[in-house]
Amino acid sequence: MQKKTFYITTPIYYPSGNLHIGHLLTTTLAWVYSNYKKQQGYETLFSTGIDEHGQKIQKKAIESNLDPQTYVDNQAEKFKDLWKLLDIKYDVFSRTTNKHHEKAVALVFDKMLKKGYIYKAKYEGWYSISDEEFLTPSQAVVKDNKFYHPVSGQELQHVEEESYFFNMSKFTPWIKQYFETSGDFLTNRSTEKELLNNFIDKGLDDLSVTRVSFDWGIKLNQYNDERLHVIYVWLDALFSYLTGIGYLNDNDDQYNKFWLNGDERVHVLAREISRFHAIYWPIFLHSLDLKLPTKEVIHSWIITPEGKMSKSKGNVVDPIPLIQTYGAEEIKYFFSSQVNIDSDFTFSYDLLVNVLNADLSNNFGNLLNRTVKMVNQSFANGTKYDKTNLLEIDTKILEEINQAYQEYCEALDNFKADKALKRAIEFSKHLNEYIDKNEPWKLKDNLSRLNVVLNTLLQGIYAINFMLSIVMPNKCAKIFEFLAQENIDASQLTNFEKFDNKILDVKEILFPRIK
Repeated sequence: MQKKTFYITTPIYYPSGNLHIGHLLTTTLAWVYSNYKKQQGYETLFSTGIDEHGQKIQKKAIESNLDPQTYVDNQAEKFKDLWKLLDIKYDVFSRTTNKHHEKAVALVFDKMLKKGYIYKAKYEGWYSISDEEFLTPSQAVVKDNKFYHPVSGQELQHVEEESYFFNMSKFTPWIKQYFETSGDFLTNRSTEKELLNNFIDKGLDDLSVTRVSFDWGIKLNQYNDERLHVIYVWLDALFSYLTGIGYLNDNDDQYNKFWLNGDERVHVLAREISRFHAIYWPIFLHSLDLKLPTKEVIHSWIITPEGKMSKSKGNVVDPIPLIQTYGAEEIKYFFSSQVNIDSDFTFSYDLLVNVLNADLSNNFGNLLNRTVKMVNQSFANGTKYDKTNLLEIDTKILEEINQAYQEYCEALDNFKADKALKRAIEFSKHLNEYIDKNEPWKLKDNLSRLNVVLNTLLQGIYAINFMLSIVMPNKCAKIFEFLAQENIDASQLTNFEKFDNKILDVKEILFPRIK
């Protein structure tokens, strides 16, 4: 039987500054979703990358005394180094300076032009170099007769130049109907409402898709224009989700398998780029009769005491010291278990330490260590599943294995990683309470009862470890090894004989308390 497919992407990040925990959050979430789908038996493809063109990149390269290509080559390595440090493995690293991508996007432009969706005109309005975004005066914040970007606060420049435009307004009725009939396209209802109220219902403005005031981009030489046009950032960037997997390439097996004929096509992105992904991208695809993504997972902002984290405010948190201090798997656990994608998340170092100590050290780590210690003290040949001597208190724990796992799956099917991982930790808490109620240290003269209690605990620990393995695969693999478990899959959750006569050995403390 052919496996279902799951294609997931992060945004292709704009490499104009230092990396921050926003990059870490988005990529970790996409990686966790991919791991979950793999656990469910899907064939997965995970893509990330960088968006390398545009005026801002050219400006940054000049400031660094580098040519733009050298600048973006250096930046690409920074992203790859971070994912390596975080131990996040991806299948595709998409770059918009890739020759195939440049050729394919020029072909896309040509197809849209021939269909009559692109026309040449003059652009006059306000532009933020920092955000690579055009705004109308009504979208800008006005202060002292100057115009500013409503999110980044960057001052807008008045721009007047020749441009090719994509006829977005023509597709307003279609995208409005699509939003109304595809209720689960976006995970975030408030973002969906905001996009409808602020953009779609007002009627979409046509979108400038080329620039002539700089030349760092995909050049259009074939239209006999007086000035050289380069394709502007969003038409260029968004198509990397397809060109990175072979669209309009001779080698298009991945595109055919994971996009054209794929079961799930998912983009993970932050709220500030939702308009481009949720409105422009579906319209671009529809204009070429291409399949649309099946889901866009939109997460909210990371907040610090200085407000929304942004490069312009200088309040970005560097992920590298976090990983080096607390560990890659611990950091991935923290962000994926604490961030509710629908709400802004307030980051603090105190919260980070408190969560890691409470969840991993005091709760799950302590549960694992004391259970194995008690098994080894009383059962040299391990415990054995004894169905005939189960009490109601034991049966409830065994029933919760299936219940917790179903709730975990339901949460992840709805891209709520925090809810899924918190359910695993909640079950761990219940197992610690089960120890306190049964007081196994008092059962050394009743080995039959002690065997049942400890075996029941091991069944629960297996289930928790299985659920946590999508975010901490290396540490969880070690725990399965400590528990003498080789068959790791969901079918084993209710195979209660898996610990029969298994010799357990916790070789190291995996979650030491952070002082």
